[in-house]
Amino acid sequence: EEALDCAKQEFERVTRLSRTLALTLEFLGKAEERVHRDIAPLLAAGLRRWLSNVTQGRYTDARVDPSDLSVQVLGPDNEWRDARQLSHGTAEQIYLLLRVVLAERLATTGETCPLILDDVLVQSDRARKRSLLETIASISRRRQVILLTQEEEVLRWAQENVVAPDRVLELASPVIARPTT
Repeated sequence: EEALDCAKQEFERVTRLSRTLALTLEFLGKAEERVHRDIAPLLAAGLRRWLSNVTQGRYTDARVDPSDLSVQVLGPDNEWRDARQLSHGTAEQIYLLLRVVLAERLATTGETCPLILDDVLVQSDRARKRSLLETIASISRRRQVILLTQEEEVLRWAQENVVAPDRVLELASPVIARPTT
């Protein structure tokens, strides 16, 4: 009988926990829906700001689905395309812009957070790389941007185009110690 009582108590505890978890998931789901519904138009508007420039006019409009925050862009044929189905380079450029917009929107009122971008241009062709660099330079006028790269082309662009108060810092190559035998 004691074992049966213990089992019943455990069953009741697990049942309560199950109800608590179900309610929690329901509340979190509703909160997620509200956040997505509120932020989706802001993300789309932010993407539109730079999209045409970064994609060399190929994509001119963006929309963000509030149900899952997936991104679609308007192509030259006036067809909407899922960003996940575009070339790897174009998708990377769109998602870079999306991260910039998120950083702007998620910082609290009156604050700006720095952007640290590590080799974000490697999937870009020469023309789009220049457009992205110009966009990043424009963004740097409103917030601190730290762009790390190992590409000589990006370094040359920065040396030719970055002006005070922005700076280009070239880090020394790391020295790799090789074991002696």
